[in-house]
Amino acid sequence: MELFIKRFGIFFFFPFFSLFAADLEVEILNRKSNQSIIRCAVYETENGFLADEKHASFKIVGVETNNQKTICHFKGIPDKEYAVSVLEDLNRNGKMDTTFIGLPREPWGVSRNPPMHPFGPPTFDEAVVNVKSKLLIQIKMNHKD
Repeated sequence: MELFIKRFGIFFFFPFFSLFAADLEVEILNRKSNQSIIRCAVYETENGFLADEKHASFKIVGVETNNQKTICHFKGIPDKEYAVSVLEDLNRNGKMDTTFIGLPREPWGVSRNPPMHPFGPPTFDEAVVNVKSKLLIQIKMNHKD
């Protein structure tokens, strides 16, 4: 019996773990340019949210934009709450360009589409979505124009 468990036990547990995997699709709306690169990041906590992509739990960098829909796909992520941020990198330099007082110069957006506050960006809690099974969210890019 012990040999049976060692050889086949993994097959019994594999479906259990796969039940808790989700697919998140992020459709980006209101892009400014077809020549830009989209950067999507998914955060489990507020640590680094909207400040540093290296703290993202999952990220997709370099999604080319075109005249079709632009969607970032996150497949097989754990079911839980996340906040998603999107940057439209117009000049393809790999970062958010800002004014001298820190206001964004490039289009940006977050899940649930909360507005920019007078003295800062939306909070992690304002952007949290509950990802279970399969979820499609739409993020409207914010930009001056």
